[in-house]
Amino acid sequence: MKFIGWTALVAVALMGLNGCGGGQGQAIAKIGDKTVTQQEYLQRTEKMLTPVGFANNQLSTRPAGYEALLQMVREQVLLDMAQKEGVAPTEQQVEERVQRLMKEDANLKRMVTEQKILTLDDVRRQVRAQLIQFNLLTKGVTVTEQEVKNFYEQNKRSFYRPATALVQVLIVTNRETRAKIDEDLRKGLNFRSVAQKYSQNPAAGVQLGESEVPLEGPFPNNPQGAFLARLAEILKPLKPGETSNWIQADPNSFVRVNVVSKTAGRQLPYEEVKDRIREGLMLQKGQQTNRDLNEEIARRMLETKVDIFHPQWKEQYQKDMEELRKALEELQKQKQAAQPSGQAQSR
Repeated sequence: MKFIGWTALVAVALMGLNGCGGGQGQAIAKIGDKTVTQQEYLQRTEKMLTPVGFANNQLSTRPAGYEALLQMVREQVLLDMAQKEGVAPTEQQVEERVQRLMKEDANLKRMVTEQKILTLDDVRRQVRAQLIQFNLLTKGVTVTEQEVKNFYEQNKRSFYRPATALVQVLIVTNRETRAKIDEDLRKGLNFRSVAQKYSQNPAAGVQLGESEVPLEGPFPNNPQGAFLARLAEILKPLKPGETSNWIQADPNSFVRVNVVSKTAGRQLPYEEVKDRIREGLMLQKGQQTNRDLNEEIARRMLETKVDIFHPQWKEQYQKDMEELRKALEELQKQKQAAQPSGQAQSR
C-alpha cells in the first residue's frame, strides 16, 4: 500500500482550518528570533508546487493545497457512491484493516510510532478511501476458501519474506571527511553520534539515513540491484551494532553502514496471508466485470455540486471539470466507434 506524503498532510492541515480562526497566530516553529505562525505555514504549503504528472518530457506541477482539495473532493464523491450502493465500510472494518497494516508493514509502523510523519487518524482516512474503492469494485463478488488455498499453494514463493537488515546509512563524498570519521570510530565513538556530527555540517558532504535492506534475492537486474546484491553479501556476516567498511556506491560516493537489527527470512503461513489473497482475487474478479470505476468517479465529480471559496482554486476547478467533461465525451465516442454498427445504432 502506498501512502501519500505532503499532499495528505496538507489535506489534514486544511481540514483543521474550518472554524478555528483562533489558531492562525499559533506558533509552529521559531527560527532564530523569527516566529513562524500556523497561518504563515499554511499559506506557504498551500502554494507549494507538487508533482502531478509527467508528459512531453516535462514535469507537471500544481499547488499542494489545490491537489489536497481535489483529493478531498474525490474522497467525498467516493463515500457518497458507496453509501448510495450500501457498501460504505464500517468503522470496525477500517480499524481492523489499520491494525493489520500496522502489524504487517514495518515501514508504516515506523512512520506512525517513531518518525511521526503520519498519525493513526491519517492512516484511517487513507484506509477508508481504499476500502470504499475496494467495496465498490467487488460488490457482489465472492471468492471461495478453496480458491484462496489454491492460489497460496501455486504461488508459495511469493509469500516468502526475505531476511532483512535495518541499517543506518552514511554517504560521504569528501575523502578528508571519510578519514575523520574513521578516526572518530577508531576512538570508540558511537556510529550514530559520529554520523550526526558530520551530517549537520553542509560543507562535509555527508548524508545520514536509515533503511531496511534485503539480505536475499532476487535483486533487480540493473545497477541498483547489483549494488544491493553486493551490499547484502557485506551485511550477512555483520551482527547488530557492527559497522561495515567503506563501500563505493559510485565514482564520487562512499557508503558505510551500521547494522541496527536483523530479521530472519521466513515463509508466511497461509493463515497470515489468506485475507490478503482473498482481497486480491476479489479485485481481479471485480475488474473483470468491466466496471470502470474511474469513469464513474469522473462522472460523479461532474454531477456533484462543489462550492470553492478560494478565487484562484475556484477558477482552476472549473477549468479542470471542463477538461474532464471533454475527456469523457471523447471516451464515449471511442466506445461507440468500437461497437459493432448494428449494436451502436440500437443504442
